[in-house]
Amino acid sequence: MLMTGVIRRPAVAGYLYPADPAEAAQAIDRLMDRTAAAAPALAAIVPHGSWAQCGAVIAAALSRMVLPRRCVVIGPSHTGTWMPWSLLEGGWYRTPLGDVPVDRFLADALRRRCPFLEVDAWAQHGEHAIEVVLPFLQRLSPSGLCLVPIISGSDDAEQFFQLGEALAQVVRMAEEPVLLVASSDLSHYEPCAETARQDERLLAAIRALDGAAVLHIVREAGVRMCGYGAVVSVLEAAKRLGAREAHIERYGTSAQTGGDADSAIGYAGVRISHG
Repeated sequence: MLMTGVIRRPAVAGYLYPADPAEAAQAIDRLMDRTAAAAPALAAIVPHGSWAQCGAVIAAALSRMVLPRRCVVIGPSHTGTWMPWSLLEGGWYRTPLGDVPVDRFLADALRRRCPFLEVDAWAQHGEHAIEVVLPFLQRLSPSGLCLVPIISGSDDAEQFFQLGEALAQVVRMAEEPVLLVASSDLSHYEPCAETARQDERLLAAIRALDGAAVLHIVREAGVRMCGYGAVVSVLEAAKRLGAREAHIERYGTSAQTGGDADSAIGYAGVRISHG
């Protein structure tokens, strides 16, 4: 295959997940729940820690979905880039499982509706929130997978809701299904009991498909949720697309996989559908 355009190369393979293709595929296969029935979904919320900590949570959500070949994945910025928003509008996103083309049509349609979505491949370098999720989509989706990767460093609520509206419009116009994925962890660096308390509030808002409530909890209660903007945007889009159910497929914390019980991170795998 002749490849043109930028190739976004792996940044955390061998660190947060296996760099060897066979080992990565086998790890995903071990984490999948093959006993669960898969059903169509509008959107998903999955975490972005190491596979050792949250791979089972990612797999629990995605293995219960009939995945389409087109997806939009939104994750938060971790590298301190000055860009409030960045996306790739072309080229390829590489993982150990291969190269996934960027969906130019969807990227262009979103940019026309959201001028704040800047095309900047550099801002995606070093970011892991999309990278650790993409191999699961590669392993579970049909052939021909393509994506629009969006990184957000914004704290602008108006933009979160504007992107949600734009995502819903673009999905409606698409000739085939598009999965919306928010890559987000829940509360951060709290003792386990407090992590569970904060996360239950967040999950209640997510079950209600209430992005505004998620935003309120984060801002008013001071909950440190990495990727809340992505969650708000995806919930808003899903609601506009007729979602009726957000099902928590699996919940866990970093303490359950060997992390510090006094400084835990919450993880949830959520399937959002028409119900």
